[in-house]
Amino acid sequence: MAAHIGSSARSRSKFELYMWFFTRVSGVLMLVLGAYSIIYANLIGGPGMMDAAAQTRWAFFPISFHVTASKVEVEPNFQNAFWQFYGLLLFLLAATHGTNGIRVILKDYVRQPVLLAWLNALLFIVWLSMLGAAVYLLFVAQGVS
Repeated sequence: MAAHIGSSARSRSKFELYMWFFTRVSGVLMLVLGAYSIIYANLIGGPGMMDAAAQTRWAFFPISFHVTASKVEVEPNFQNAFWQFYGLLLFLLAATHGTNGIRVILKDYVRQPVLLAWLNALLFIVWLSMLGAAVYLLFVAQGVS
């Protein structure tokens, strides 16, 4: 029985180690992907054609109807599978990064194991819902005209 408890603790600590590593890597990847999006938007849209708010929307959640105030032509890009998967990757990294941060905060402050389990389950459901919304927006929705 003691071996079983030790193995459970080891697998939990490996999960924590993997999530710690994921948080660092995803933070760097989000910065790189966001910078690439801003550079791409400025090269395609031309210098000075986008304000800071439009650049931020383009960089961190580039869906076609989020950047309608800019002069960047977005419809062809979001019909392109590369940009759809790019947006999904960026969203998946950000949502998982943030959800893991909330999970760690909950683990630090919630002392009752049953409440922690329920809150983690709720957090997982919210994460899945956000992922479903992102897939819908990126692959199904055609934007507003």
